[in-house]
Amino acid sequence: MSKTCKNCDFSFDKNFKFCPNCGQNYHEELTVKDVFKNTINNYFSVDARFFKSFLPLLFKPGFLPLQFVEGKRLKYLNPAQFYLFASVVFFFLFSFQVSKQEKRIDNEVLQSFKTIDSLKVSEFLQENKERKEGIDNLELQINNGKKTKFNRVTLDSLIQVGASGDQVLEGLGIDSNASTFEKKLYSQVFKFYKQRSSSPIIDTFYNYVPISLFVLLPIFAFFLYLMHYKKKGFAQHLVFSLYYFAFLFIMFSFFTVIHLMVELPPIFHLLLLVLSFVYLYFAIRKFYKSRKRTSFVKATLISVVFMALIVPVAIAIIGTAAFLFY
Repeated sequence: MSKTCKNCDFSFDKNFKFCPNCGQNYHEELTVKDVFKNTINNYFSVDARFFKSFLPLLFKPGFLPLQFVEGKRLKYLNPAQFYLFASVVFFFLFSFQVSKQEKRIDNEVLQSFKTIDSLKVSEFLQENKERKEGIDNLELQINNGKKTKFNRVTLDSLIQVGASGDQVLEGLGIDSNASTFEKKLYSQVFKFYKQRSSSPIIDTFYNYVPISLFVLLPIFAFFLYLMHYKKKGFAQHLVFSLYYFAFLFIMFSFFTVIHLMVELPPIFHLLLLVLSFVYLYFAIRKFYKSRKRTSFVKATLISVVFMALIVPVAIAIIGTAAFLFY
């Protein structure tokens, strides 16, 4: 008795574990292991499969994941490999855009410090002429009812004496019994005031983004699983998600290159959202064989959930982590 290879349609003996024609391992059930198998070893090998996969990924939404789960796993580029390749290209290109943003934001931060130093002090002196010496002991109330010396003169004094660690906290009047988070927060605020540069925070933020995407991607796949739990296993939804995110990275890379050459108006951000949604709609319709209305509802639901809930929460967490650990 013989069986047929799903990748190349070659017939061979049922006792064979591998297809003698193309070499693909033969088993019916798609597992998570199949998605990532040999990805690291083959990561830098760009062969004919890449060129066979590139145009279908861009212009035939849902085609590649459907081919992969149906057994054609050697004919096209592995979804995890495609995702890694596209993400590396995007973050490499985007790093140039980040450099431009850092310079602009740093100039704004420095200007803000100059404005605060001139306006806030002059306003304080005008309102407290009879208490001019009070500027040295200006105190801010924090949420636990205790008072903390956190003013320009105190900060500048700590910088001049080269204070660090516990000396900074003691100089700011932070209670030794304060929580670790509170101590870390004030230390980072002092560090930011001392450096007067947002570049380290921005760099740390963008360093965390690729890591966060590895968390967001399976969450995206899990939402698809909830919507289609009777149709496909989680590994198949993961395949769909990897190809979809690979498309997003390629699209973002394309617009990043254009943006580096010419300044794009804000409307292009809306265009990116529209293209992402339209692609997702057609990909769901193709991959899950859904009706038009059902595909539209599912694409809308998952887009709204991610854009209104998951992504903002992720940005808030990454931003907080970037500030606390830069």
